[in-house]
Amino acid sequence: MNWQLWRIDWPNHTIGFFSALFGIVIAFELDQCRDAWNEKQLSAQAFNKLQSEIEINQNLLHETVVSNLRHLATLRQVVRGLDADMRFRGTIAAADSINQHFDEVIFIEIDSALRQSNVKGLFNTHIALSNITLPALQTSAWESSKATGALNSMTYEKVAALSFIYNHVKISDELREIREHWRKADAITTRDNLLRLVHELERSHHILQRELTEYDQYVNMVEMMN
Repeated sequence: MNWQLWRIDWPNHTIGFFSALFGIVIAFELDQCRDAWNEKQLSAQAFNKLQSEIEINQNLLHETVVSNLRHLATLRQVVRGLDADMRFRGTIAAADSINQHFDEVIFIEIDSALRQSNVKGLFNTHIALSNITLPALQTSAWESSKATGALNSMTYEKVAALSFIYNHVKISDELREIREHWRKADAITTRDNLLRLVHELERSHHILQRELTEYDQYVNMVEMMN
């Protein structure tokens, strides 16, 4: 038997083995780097969308509070001119003036037959609370970031700040409170009950204003983290 035929070329085999192993390690590292880069890109894109969504919600909250408080102040002013059963007592000219200047919160019914004589009368009124609105806050970017796992690639500070903004308990509670008060509006038939409703709505909106101060601080923190 020719033992030379069975001799193993260990140096070449060793070199080949380690070359293959080195290639596998390099390929694995490249895959890891590619995955890390993709996660970083996903996280950056998600964070940019979150910032845009938060800015929209922030503007909506502030604009809604300011607008609603203005409507409520107008309503409080107008209600003083109504009797206990929320009817207006006065001349047609005065009723027309109120309809013209305060149409966003009240409409006074005027019998067309009485228009020729500007006598005082007792007129039914319709109070409009439809202008007291609630903001439709957006959450699609937040839900998408959770679903895709983009939050997992963000720092703890970012996730904590974002979570506080999207899960602000006191703001959610007051928005829910306003919605509950607003639903009671149709059942109100007296001036005193209406004034109580206006008071409760104003109270909730002032609480929202206070909570938005802290909310804005977290929004500013998120903006600085970019």
